[in-house]
Formats: sequence, structure tokens, C-alpha cells
Amino acid sequence: MLRKIFLKQIKEQTKSLSILILIVAIFLFYYTQFIGDVKRDGIKPIPPRFKYNTVDETIRGVTLEDHIEYAYNTMKADYNSGDTLRIKGINMLYEKINEEQRKILEEAIKEMEDISFQTIDEYYEFIYRVDKALGGNTVYSNENNFSSIIRSRYYDEEIEIYNAILKEDKVTDAYGRLFADYIGIAISFFTVFVTAFTLTKDKRYNCNELIYTTSVPSYKYVLGKYLGDITITILILFLVTGHVTWLFHGFSKLTGDTISYGGFFKYSIVWIIPTIMFVTSLSYVIQLVFNNGIVSIIAQFFYWLYSMRNLLPQGIQPTKYFIRFNRVIPYSQFQPFIKNICLNRILFTIFSLILLFIAIKLWDRKRGEMSNGFKIRQKDTL
Repeated sequence: MLRKIFLKQIKEQTKSLSILILIVAIFLFYYTQFIGDVKRDGIKPIPPRFKYNTVDETIRGVTLEDHIEYAYNTMKADYNSGDTLRIKGINMLYEKINEEQRKILEEAIKEMEDISFQTIDEYYEFIYRVDKALGGNTVYSNENNFSSIIRSRYYDEEIEIYNAILKEDKVTDAYGRLFADYIGIAISFFTVFVTAFTLTKDKRYNCNELIYTTSVPSYKYVLGKYLGDITITILILFLVTGHVTWLFHGFSKLTGDTISYGGFFKYSIVWIIPTIMFVTSLSYVIQLVFNNGIVSIIAQFFYWLYSMRNLLPQGIQPTKYFIRFNRVIPYSQFQPFIKNICLNRILFTIFSLILLFIAIKLWDRKRGEMSNGFKIRQKDTL
């Protein structure tokens, strides 16, 4: 019977609007936040064509003059070498340019020598034309130009950090922690929409009497629903995890740098699954106490806002149900945080099981009340 309830719950959820909301929200957050950050910052630092003098650069921002100097010197280097740095997905690589594009660069260099940009908008308009003429997604595009300047300033430091990450984490373990941070934020909130009505929605179909008076044990009914809810959510999580692993596989083939194919899955399992379990258990308890799934969504929204604080785990943080760790650093720098993170995950796994037990007891109590009421009504009708 437990298996039937489990499979039925999965079948119901796959046809529900809440699952569609979860899938869209997770992938949207994944592409805009995690992939967006990786594309902007890059994974492996590429030697810049033009490098700023790093003296006092830590206290100076990027000015219009910096943009002009960077673009002018990079164009000259690209023209002489016959290739340009292009951003393709999460990868950066130098690609050959044809003679027509090389001539465009030559004309752009001469134009920069003859004109004076008064505003950043004038510069962006000019540089946009250059980027478009070279095929787009180059360091000259408006969205890549600023980050390219920053990377050129700190290349030596960034390549040192990358080499440490490559040696200690095989790249994907370090990025797995950033991935778990971003996806943990999204899945901890949107999972509520999947689980908030699981045990109350039967009222809408007038199934109370059938469910509450059936011979199925309460623990099997609640546990079957619970396993169905977390399984469908974990499958969506693994779908996203598989996709990001495939993207980093492409990065590995391009650069020749070794990755760990289990890195993203490891952090998805250890960091995110306890969050899914806790959110589901808490949703069950709240909806059974208030007989309303909306209360669960509202309550967990405020809890989610509270747990968003602190980007790095300071202490065990026994009241925050997902892990914030938004830095890509080598394992040696991450090591001091491991103990507290593990204790937090163990703690919330235990909390989720305790809440599940409470939900089963609450369901059993409501079931007993409904069953007695149903027997009385049957007696009155005779």
C-alpha cells in the first residue's frame, strides 16, 4: 500500500501546476544567477591582451579612460595576432578572425585615435558596433567589457586561485558549493508550493471520509505522500545538476583540465536534499495544524527571508535551514567551514524526521476524529 500511495503521489504531482512552477523557477534561477555569474566571471582566467599596472588598483574604480585604454590596446593586440577572445556559454577562448573583421578592427583603432568620447554612452555605442562586427560575445560587448577590465587587472591573482582550485577541487567541487548556494535558495522556497497542499487538497474533492476511514495506516499514507513529494523534487534537482555537469564536461574538453563528475551531485545530495526534506515536513505540519496550505506558504516565506542572511556559515546556525556559501575558493580555504556545515545538515535532517513524525500523529488524530464523526452520522441516518 505504501508503494501505491507513493506512486500515486508522484503521478498526481507530475500533472500539477505546482510542479511546473517549481521547474520553471529552478531553471530560471539556475540560468540567470548561477550560469550568469559563471559567464560573467569566467572559470579559467585567460591571459589578457592588455594588462593594467596593478599599483593602487585596489582602491580605484573603472573609469571611462580605463574603458578606452583597455579597448584600444586590446584591439591592437587582436589585430596583430589575428584572433579575439570570445565568450561561449561558460567558456572563454581565442578564435581566429577573418580578413574582413581584421580590417574592421584596423578602422576602429584609427577611429579611436581620431575621436574623443565625452560620455560612457558614446563609448558603449562605439564598442557595441565593434563587438557586433566581430560576431558578438567578445570582450568588447557592453556586458563583457567591464568584467574583462577587472579580470585583466587581477589575472595573476585569479590564475593562482584557479590553479589551487584545479589541484584541490578539480574545479567542479568548488563550483558545486556555489551551485548548491544558488539552487538551495530557489528550491527551499519554491518546494513549498509543491508540498503546501498535499494533505489538505483532498478536501476540495470531498474525499475526507474515504481517506480518514480507510484501513490504510496513517504512517503509510503520510509517508507515501512524503516520499512522493521529495522524490519528484529531487528528480528536478538532479535534472539541473546533470545539466551543469554536462556544461563543465564541455569546459573540461576545451581546456584539458580535469573535473570531478560527482562534484555537483555531491553537494546537491549533502547540502540541498536535507533542505527539501525539512521544507516538506514543515509544510505537512503547518497545513495540518491550520487546515490550510496558504498559511504554510506565508510562514515559510518569512522563514526563507530570515535564512537568507549571512553569505558564509558562521557557526552551526541551527535555525537556518539552507546553506549560504557564495564564494569559489580552494578546498583548503573552505575546510574551516566543513564541520559546522555538516552539523547543520545533520541537525536539519533530524528536524525533518521529527516533523514528519509529528505530521503522522496529527494526521492520525484528525483521521480518528473524522472516523468517529462519520460513524455517528451513519448511526443517525438509520
